[in-house]
Amino acid sequence: MNVIEFIVGRRPIIPDTISTPPDDVIWRSIRPKPGEPVRAWRAESTCTVETGQGKLKARGGKDFIIEYAPADRAVIRGDIFERTYERVDEGEYVKRTDITLRYFTLDRPVIVATLEGKQRAAPGDWIVEGTADELWPVPQAKTASKYDPA
Repeated sequence: MNVIEFIVGRRPIIPDTISTPPDDVIWRSIRPKPGEPVRAWRAESTCTVETGQGKLKARGGKDFIIEYAPADRAVIRGDIFERTYERVDEGEYVKRTDITLRYFTLDRPVIVATLEGKQRAAPGDWIVEGTADELWPVPQAKTASKYDPA
């Protein structure tokens, strides 16, 4: 620590933004676990959805908004949603468990440029690659309840 850092504090570290996986990551295969149905609907108009990791843009008539719990939402492109979810009741869906995905982790924070917007990933969070090669972060605390090794 130098004198300036002592007086004004350390400069904040600005995480890198990634839209593709780094070359040196170690991939692991996973499958979604069977889960409880979630509420989902097609966005009626273009809007912004607040998530715990950032703001996501939902395109009206094209993207789906998924509600896992009150105030716990995600946005998924329509074609990806239709490939990866099954309808179980009016407005309720479950994630298909026969799809194999893959993920990697990093030892530093990053911003992940998802299809719907930028989301923060902490060190150790899973960065999952989906069926359309899209990336999204999953907080480490949620991974055990959402995915099984494939």
